[in-house]
Amino acid sequence: MLCAMVAGTALVMIAGARQDQAHEVAAPQPVRETPWLTPEAAAQIVGPGGSLGPLFEGVKLGGTPPSAEVRARIEEFARANRVDIAFEVVDEQLLAVHFAVTFGGCCGYEGADVLALRMRRPETSLCCGCQESWVDDWAIASDDGVHMRARVRVNRVEARWERTLSFAELLERAEGLLGRSATTGSEIVDRWIVGEGGRHVLETPYPFTTFTDFGQPVPLRDRNDLGIQVLIDSGRITEVALEFRDPDGSVTTAALRSRWGRPRVAHDTWTWRTANGTVTAELGDWPKRITIR
Repeated sequence: MLCAMVAGTALVMIAGARQDQAHEVAAPQPVRETPWLTPEAAAQIVGPGGSLGPLFEGVKLGGTPPSAEVRARIEEFARANRVDIAFEVVDEQLLAVHFAVTFGGCCGYEGADVLALRMRRPETSLCCGCQESWVDDWAIASDDGVHMRARVRVNRVEARWERTLSFAELLERAEGLLGRSATTGSEIVDRWIVGEGGRHVLETPYPFTTFTDFGQPVPLRDRNDLGIQVLIDSGRITEVALEFRDPDGSVTTAALRSRWGRPRVAHDTWTWRTANGTVTAELGDWPKRITIR
């Protein structure tokens, strides 16, 4: 009888242990977030002053497309670091390098902000001596002749690098827009900033005016520092305007005379009558402004 009781007790103990084990719940595993872009990798992508970094050795903006070997090296880097890199090629010419990265996790915006600082993200005051805020859209031209257009959207950073236009090339591009069919799909989609009342901005790789908000946030459609201002009427471009800095007035005036000849001068305003319309250059104020209509 005693032996039976001992055996029964043992069975109960064993069964109880097995039941406890069955009810044990596996400890929750921590969520593994996608690693952020490291500072070392960021330094490979973005060089000093916001220019293209060492990763793009062998890439020439405005030149022939990158070789297969260069493409393969950059594609492997992009996969390893979870970034998007693409080349914009038109007529066998490399027009631009596109880059984008999304920082995951609960605080991905912090990673985006750090990378944006490497890309020379500007800041502005909402009022004199008051709160400062970061600019989400900006453009800079580095000393090596490369123009970068960048934007931040919460945890995502995007950039486009192009060859910076000369002032003479800018005038040619602006005048060439006049009279063209101008639905927003007639140019590369990501170059248009759609506005209101037929007024838009066509992003253009040139160092226009330095961005300021004069105490009030400026809508993206009114940012004259990002491109050529365009007026569209009945589906066609009827007016273009550009505002620019003038560090060397002789370069500006020489380019204007070279393109349109001798102007009619009234104080600081120069005008020309051309076969396509009228050109007005207001050279007295800051910033300088040219309107072609």
